[in-house]
Parts: sequence; structure tokens; C-alpha cells
Amino acid sequence: MSLIEKMIKVYSPSSFEKNAVRLFLDELNKMHFTTEEDKVGNAIGKIGSGPIKIYLIGHIDTVPGKLPVKIVDGKIYGRGSVDAKGCLCAFAEAAKEFYNSKTVSITLVGCVREESDSIGAYEILKTLPIPDYTIIGEPSGWQGITLGYRGVMWLEFSYENSRFHHGAPEPTPAEIGVGFYEKIQKKYAKEYPSFDSASIRLVDINTYHKKGNIGIRIKMDLRTPIGFDFDDFLSFCKSQLNGASLSHDEPIHAILTDKKNPLISSFLGSIRSQNATPKFKKKTGSADMNILGSWNCPIIAYGPGDSALDHTVNEHLILDEYEKSIQVLKSTLQRLGQSS
Repeated sequence: MSLIEKMIKVYSPSSFEKNAVRLFLDELNKMHFTTEEDKVGNAIGKIGSGPIKIYLIGHIDTVPGKLPVKIVDGKIYGRGSVDAKGCLCAFAEAAKEFYNSKTVSITLVGCVREESDSIGAYEILKTLPIPDYTIIGEPSGWQGITLGYRGVMWLEFSYENSRFHHGAPEPTPAEIGVGFYEKIQKKYAKEYPSFDSASIRLVDINTYHKKGNIGIRIKMDLRTPIGFDFDDFLSFCKSQLNGASLSHDEPIHAILTDKKNPLISSFLGSIRSQNATPKFKKKTGSADMNILGSWNCPIIAYGPGDSALDHTVNEHLILDEYEKSIQVLKSTLQRLGQSS
């Protein structure tokens, strides 16, 4: 059984990655990696002894929702096949070829909880030294290179007042909550969101009764472009509360990498060597690349698969694309080692 099939068969939603981490480390050991599990549960493998330090960083968790694993017509189906165990396994298959390398030192990380709070990425940001190059494992298509992701912040609006008759003129908490959402959406969000615009989505809305009062809680997901002013956004939100409360997490800023560096040129040459035309991409979501961009080294996201299948019941990966991505990665690592 192939590595990718083994990994997809181990169900590993965020916070429940332990079995997948153990399997992955066992497989890396067979490939001559030096391995460890860090204190938050990340799977870490190291290979090669050269002066060029390269990080291959994927995530080992998935969104919830178990799917049957099967291979049909050259496609592997299952949760995580695209997002993003396929990418992580491609990293391992490419990096194992550099066991005796004296040009590159490769650190491969399977991060935990990328789909929730990214504790795995925050841990390696603190504990690993700054590399020369970083490649993030996210589906870009084997010919694609992802240059950037939008930023993100989660918000929760809460409002509660005493119960009154629905025939009264006062607005209900539900109307107040929806009104708040519509005001910030009108000011900040575009009708057709893109990498260069903000969007805010309703994730959850819940009304409740409590000790004679009625209330509402609304959870929202804000996605932001490069240079978005979070302070200005929060200032406007607070001006619209009118007795309600608003909580939020720390904002994660958008990232867009520079095209002019050896990492990009190595990928371009590697993709073209497979008789394909490279495609640059900018994603409207966010990923661990936003966090690990703090290293301020050349960084991109790359991996096999169609990101439109992320989190869906039809998640699957074309195995031929998976094999081509491994060849591109091997060639890229070789080129980076020769760039010193």
C-alpha cells in the first residue's frame, strides 16, 4: 500500500491527529529521516546534511467528516486526499531522495490543527531556526505556484435584552444582530470577493432565551487583502454595537511573496522541465503560509490537487498529478541545492 493511501485511511480531524502522526513518523523512519514528535504533536523529519536549509511544511489534520477511501479510475478518494495529506506525502516522497545530500538539509513537518487554531505552525515558528526557503503543502495543482493568501479574523457578536411582545415596535435581538452584520458587510465587503478585496461571511447564528431575556450570538469570518487596516475595521464595528458586545481573535495578515527569488525560479524551471506551463495563483482563503511568512525567507505554497475539492464530500486526488508533483518537487530541491 502506498504512503498516500495509508495516510488517508487514518482519520485525523483537528485535535485528533495522534494516530496519523505516529504512522507518518514510522514511514519517515523507513525512508531514513531522523524523526521526532514535538510538544504540540507535530511530526518532524529531517534528511540531508547540506548548507541550504529547506522546510517542507504541510498539515496532517483534516476537517471533520469521514469519507470512504477508494482508488477508482486513477483517482484516490478520501478525506485529506487534497487538503492536504496528498501534499504532505508528495513532500516525503520527494525529500527521501536527498538522504545522502551534501547540498541541502530538509526539514519536513506535518503540522497539527491547521484547520482550527494552527497551534502546530505557531509552535515551529517559535522553535525552528529561520530557513533559507519554505514550501507550504497546499493544493495548487501540479503546474501551479501559490504566491499568496488573504488574511483572516474571526468575530463573535452578542446581544441580549428583556423579552417583549413581538408586536412591539422595538427591534428584536435577531434584527439587531443581522443589522450589525449588514452594516459591516456594506462598508467592507465586495459583492464578488477576490484576493484584493475583503469579505465577511456569517458562519453561525443562534438566538436563545435565558431567565426572561432573549439574545443572539453571531459568528463571522473576515477575510482580508494585503494592507487591510484591522484597527480601522474594529473601530467601525465598535461604533455600531449600540449595547452589544464583540469579541475576536488576533488577526492574521495577508501574505504575498515576491516572484524574484531562487525558490520561484527553481519551481518555474522544474515545472517547465515536465513540458508544462507554470501558473501563478493567489488564494482567497488563508493557510499556515500566512503565519510562517514571519520568517521573511522566500516562501510559496505548492501541492497536487484541486483546492475547489477541499472539505467536500467528493474530495479526491488524481494519482498521475500526484506523481508529477513529486517529480517537480525533486527537481526543485535539486535546483535549490545547486543555487548556493
